Amino acid sequence: MLDRRLRLILAGVLIFVALGASLWVSPPQTPISVDELMTSPSTHENKVVVLRGTVSNGTLDMQSYSFYLEGENESVTIDFAAIAVPNGMSEGKTIIVEGTFSQLNDVWALNAEKIIVGCPSKYNAG
Repeated sequence: MLDRRLRLILAGVLIFVALGASLWVSPPQTPISVDELMTSPSTHENKVVVLRGTVSNGTLDMQSYSFYLEGENESVTIDFAAIAVPNGMSEGKTIIVEGTFSQLNDVWALNAEKIIVGCPSKYNAG
């Protein structure tokens, strides 16, 4: 009986340690706004960024797999050629985009690896 309890406790501790280690190795990133990103874009160059913004009206192009993600004052080109567009994504919607941020031909762009569409209230801090 004691051996079984000890094994269950040990298994629980190992699971807890494994979950803790996975969060420590790659903690979830908090989304930043387009305006925050563009205040100092070079500090984020060639890094994975989680970006929050609105799909700019008239920019969703399914031929070139791109659109503009806008903030209050700034916008960023999003290239989504490598992923599928989630259901519910449309112009004027607030979304979260995760990807690598880089500059090509003097244009800053995010190469999307993940797009999350949902209720904008979920993205607001507080």
